[in-house]
Amino acid sequence: MKAIAISLLLMFPFSFIAQDCPILPHPLVYRTIPGEIQMLESLSLDFNSLPPNLIEQFKSTIALYHDVPLIDVKSKPLLIFKQAINVPLDSYSINVNEQIIITYSSSKACYYAFHSLMQLLKQNNEGYFIQKCFINDFPKFQWRGLHLDVSRHFFTVDEVKKYIDLMSIYKLNMFHWHLTDDQGWRIEIKKYPKLTEIGAWRDSTVNEHYTTTPRTYTKQRYGGFYTQEEIKEVVAYAAEKYITIVPEIEMPGHSRAALAAYPQYSCTGQQQNVPGLWGVFDDIFCAKEESILFLQDVLSEVIPLFPGTYIHVGGDEAPKTRWNKCEKCQSVIKEQKLKDEHELQSYFIQRMDTYLMKQGKKLIGWDEILEGGLSPNAAVMSWRGFEGGIEAARLGHDVVMSPGSHCYFDHYQGKGSDEPLAIGGFTNVEKVFNFNPIHSTMTRNEAAYVLGGQANLWTEYIQDFNKLMYMTYPRAIALSEALWCTEKTTYDVFEQSVIKYHFPLLKKLGVNFSQTILKPKITFKRTPKGVSLKIASNSATEVFKLNQDDEFIGTADFNIERVKKTVPIRYQFVSNETGIDRTIVVTKNPCLGVPINYITKPSDRYNSGDLTLVDGQFGARPWKGHEWIGFDTSVVVIEIDLLKKQKIDSLQISFLNDENSWIHLPVAIEFENSKTNVGFGITQYPCFVNEKQVVFIGKKVQKFRITIKTLDKIPLGMPGEGNQPWLFIDEISIKNK
Repeated sequence: MKAIAISLLLMFPFSFIAQDCPILPHPLVYRTIPGEIQMLESLSLDFNSLPPNLIEQFKSTIALYHDVPLIDVKSKPLLIFKQAINVPLDSYSINVNEQIIITYSSSKACYYAFHSLMQLLKQNNEGYFIQKCFINDFPKFQWRGLHLDVSRHFFTVDEVKKYIDLMSIYKLNMFHWHLTDDQGWRIEIKKYPKLTEIGAWRDSTVNEHYTTTPRTYTKQRYGGFYTQEEIKEVVAYAAEKYITIVPEIEMPGHSRAALAAYPQYSCTGQQQNVPGLWGVFDDIFCAKEESILFLQDVLSEVIPLFPGTYIHVGGDEAPKTRWNKCEKCQSVIKEQKLKDEHELQSYFIQRMDTYLMKQGKKLIGWDEILEGGLSPNAAVMSWRGFEGGIEAARLGHDVVMSPGSHCYFDHYQGKGSDEPLAIGGFTNVEKVFNFNPIHSTMTRNEAAYVLGGQANLWTEYIQDFNKLMYMTYPRAIALSEALWCTEKTTYDVFEQSVIKYHFPLLKKLGVNFSQTILKPKITFKRTPKGVSLKIASNSATEVFKLNQDDEFIGTADFNIERVKKTVPIRYQFVSNETGIDRTIVVTKNPCLGVPINYITKPSDRYNSGDLTLVDGQFGARPWKGHEWIGFDTSVVVIEIDLLKKQKIDSLQISFLNDENSWIHLPVAIEFENSKTNVGFGITQYPCFVNEKQVVFIGKKVQKFRITIKTLDKIPLGMPGEGNQPWLFIDEISIKNK
């Protein structure tokens, strides 16, 4: 069997991935041959050839896809299973010819193979059939994860099981269950019943977006929790589908729900309610011994429920405001000879690490656990970009990459105003598809510590299961492609596979998935005289109306020229097929489409190209990442060339202020007028509280440089305190009289 498996793999190298493959994530090798196997109304196999635990699993799996029963046949079954040895971990092959032969390395690989087979199975007038083919496949990364926050909004056991069902279809294998946070404690702890009696319920929930003013609240009791028996039920259910559950018990921050139940474990002891507002709160677990022992008691009940290796302890967004003034925290710093509150948090996490190691578990936490020194045995989940994961790997620690740039599914996935409310940011399907947990700067040795990747579903703005599915799919399919495939197809091939084969499957499964990728793509490009707006559809029959007047089919270009004065123009596109009704406002001005030189390079996380600053479009609220250019430095320098000398009355620069997302307004702007071989004249303008800053110039210029200064660090008591704040710039425009 070893010889057969190796020879088949050599016969079909990576380059033979077919262009039209129904299996997602795409297999390493997919080679079709002429002909089909036509089935009648059943799929026959010898049940004795299967690992015993898979018989019932396969019956439920086939029911997800097709109305085809499995039939136990001892003589000449259509489907044959054989186990291989000395092949890659979790590898399998499928050979469809006169029979269907599945060769697998483990019961998990056998399960993956069966899901692939189900995606091959098609229906025609005569029944079911399978295209003759050969497949060889195995995963690239061992951690292929999806996260679910059930604290901000609660999801039932049945809903969690359906979430797991869909993960299994796309060979995702790690379910990160975020069970506790400020807005709700969701797991029964028998020694501390108030955690669910009080901590699982809030009396109000903020309406609309966190940044909406004035804030209003729904004054209604909201919450829920899982009993330990329900936890066991979900864990066993996931294990049957070869999915490991990683529980998260947040500490020391994001702990207001726990402290509402047991305020004595905070620094102040003050009684507070479970908050109905999103964000980061100053009140966190005190670093005193009593709090540490309390949390170890909690973990002592959590550990037996989850047989997996890892326990997630959070560690993110823990303001040190209370610790700075707490006598007990300061005494711990003194007793343990710690330098500051960051080392105090490291000490806190190390205590949990030591405890978990004694219980045979491994600690994993968000990348903030690097601050103040990383605990010796800890693994790091990097969410604030790749940098934390790179640093942890350099130090020899296991890493799961989960950067907000590619893996936050609470971001918007479409640019239209019809997208449902999200927290902000922009992460479309293509960006998820392009995610690679191995950063380009990593050495081979560092890359060896990367276990894989994970996408996160934070649910502040995901109130029900239908919206959860909308935010998850098809992005989770793109994630599976990024984490499973050794050699990916192109995005266009992947997108067509999703549309052709998997949208019908999701529809059959009753999933409320996003169809944003079907919508026409609207793009801006720079032209010699301004910008062009292009609308393009994949459909040859899609008719668009422009401003309720002119009609065009499929694709059209509109050139928009820069002018001397500010002139807003409106384009309204209405589609007959996708129902798109999108209004775009472009502000003509002397800056429209002119060259931009980033002296300071933007962050890769928020860089949609230099045209973003001069495309004539202003960012809207709630903000989306594609509308802004983001910088994570304290000084930003941008140079603009107007292409000819002209008088500027004033310059308007549009910034974003969202302190809860660590995005702050600048503190000063400098304008420099540049002439050939002549120095710069500098004028400084203090910035105050406006998102749109107007800089009065009153001079003739062609090239000019803008220097924007921000805070060096976020002040204490604010979300992200001590970190470099983000600066988000949208539009730079010239206003003339």
